[in-house]
Amino acid sequence: MTVGDHSAPDPRLERYRPLTKSLRAVLVMCSALAVAALVLPDPASRWMGLAMFAVLVGAPIARVLWLVRRWIRRGDRRFAAVGLGVLVVIGAGVLLAALGV
Repeated sequence: MTVGDHSAPDPRLERYRPLTKSLRAVLVMCSALAVAALVLPDPASRWMGLAMFAVLVGAPIARVLWLVRRWIRRGDRRFAAVGLGVLVVIGAGVLLAALGV
C-alpha cells in the first residue's frame, strides 16, 4: 500500500460509528423541529422551537459525555480531565445564568 492509496478501510472508523449515527439523527430531528416551528401555529411553534434549541444545545454536551466515557474507559486521564473540565464550565455557566448573575 502506498502513501496515497486508500483502498483498505481504516479499522478505527468503526469505533465512531455510534457517534456518527446519533449526530445524523440529531440533524434530522433538528430539521424536523425547525420545519414544525415554522409551520405550526403559535403555541405549538414556540414549543417546537424550544425543543429544537434543547436538541442543539444537548447534542454537543452528549458528544463530550460520550468522548469522556470513552477516554476514561481507555485510560486516557488527561483527555478525560479536559472533557470533564469543559462540562464543569458549561455547568457553571448554566448555574450563573439561572441565578441571574
